[in-house]
Amino acid sequence: MFPSLPRPRLRYIHSHAYNVLPLLATEDWVEAVAAAVGRERAPTATRVLLVSSRATGGIARHVIALMAGLRESGCQIAVACDADGQVAEAARDRSLPVYGISAHTGRNPARGGLGAVQLTAAISGFQPQLVHTHSFNAGLIGGLATYLQHSARLVATMHNYPPMRGAAVGVSTRAAVRLMFRRAARIIMVSEALSRDLLRISPRAKAKCITIPNGIDTQAQPKVPPSETRRSLGVPDDVPLVGMVARLAPQKGVREFLHAARLLCDKHPTVHALLVGAGPLWEEAKGLQWELKLGDRLHLLGEVPSAWEIISALDVLVVSSTSEGSSVVSMEAMALGKPVVATSVGGIPEVVIQGETGVLVPPGNPAALAEAVGDLLADPERAAALGARARQRAVEHFDVRTMIARTIDVYGDVMHQSLRARGRQA
Repeated sequence: MFPSLPRPRLRYIHSHAYNVLPLLATEDWVEAVAAAVGRERAPTATRVLLVSSRATGGIARHVIALMAGLRESGCQIAVACDADGQVAEAARDRSLPVYGISAHTGRNPARGGLGAVQLTAAISGFQPQLVHTHSFNAGLIGGLATYLQHSARLVATMHNYPPMRGAAVGVSTRAAVRLMFRRAARIIMVSEALSRDLLRISPRAKAKCITIPNGIDTQAQPKVPPSETRRSLGVPDDVPLVGMVARLAPQKGVREFLHAARLLCDKHPTVHALLVGAGPLWEEAKGLQWELKLGDRLHLLGEVPSAWEIISALDVLVVSSTSEGSSVVSMEAMALGKPVVATSVGGIPEVVIQGETGVLVPPGNPAALAEAVGDLLADPERAAALGARARQRAVEHFDVRTMIARTIDVYGDVMHQSLRARGRQA
């Protein structure tokens, strides 16, 4: 007689029975099942609850790409997020279950209690095998919820640095990171730099960590021709256009970009600048447009459904962040063959290679930003060469299909680990 097994384990073993039937009569049959599972990705029956904070920009695009790719792979997907946000809208468009939660803790991790209770209810309702969180806030409530509800394993993707006070991570934030890392079965970092920095807070979590860069669809093409996008902005095709696409938050270097735009306008009489995004610094950006006398040479677009068409119309993309786990928008520009001028912070140098696919400058330095952009505008051949190499690098390293496949491999590893642990307890 075989030992009595819970139904989820029976379903999992059934998916791989053809690999292990000859070994079921041995005392090590559970280990045999686990070994067979380890040779494959997670089975198509895997139920995954994707958890996102109030995400916009790169994190939202990452989660949306992941939900589509996972469903295509055969996973059963549900989403827990703000009920009226960008991620929730995309999930409903795909007829996926959406559980409304409040995952925003700001600088106070203690505020994660409500979100954890809501997420615990979502786990009870959907009964996932895996809970996959995205961002620090979502990871924190995921750690709390999986502590309260033990039926699912936690996979946490860290996209950015946790909230900082000046240059330091507060005591409560450190405690929250350690709790999350302790609860997680696997921790996905989007860059090696982010991994190094966060593991200083919790060195014991190193064995759980894996770096998987963000992914974008390198085969996608803009639905609107660049000339038409420029026409809608009132910018002729022969006029230089530089732009920044980001959530308008302090760490994105909004002020630095606008001051760099002023310097560029002084040296290049025809250049236009574009700022795309929404966020807490929107009113400040409008005030700086007036204060810096940028007038109609600065285009403030707010949030747009897709930045793909906007980026395709640029001559140079600018990333002026002072803190960044990685840079999805840089990958998107590179996939479109656009040169990038970016600050050398966090994981950005792992995306934009200095002198090969773009130009890196120190953070907080508008003059350096303006000079680097101006040099590319003055040397179209160099800009085109950087763009061509950027396109090649994006295809080779940052395609969304690679990101999804590697994420599914992580799921399989966690399921394998879970099965082995249950076997030891049987």
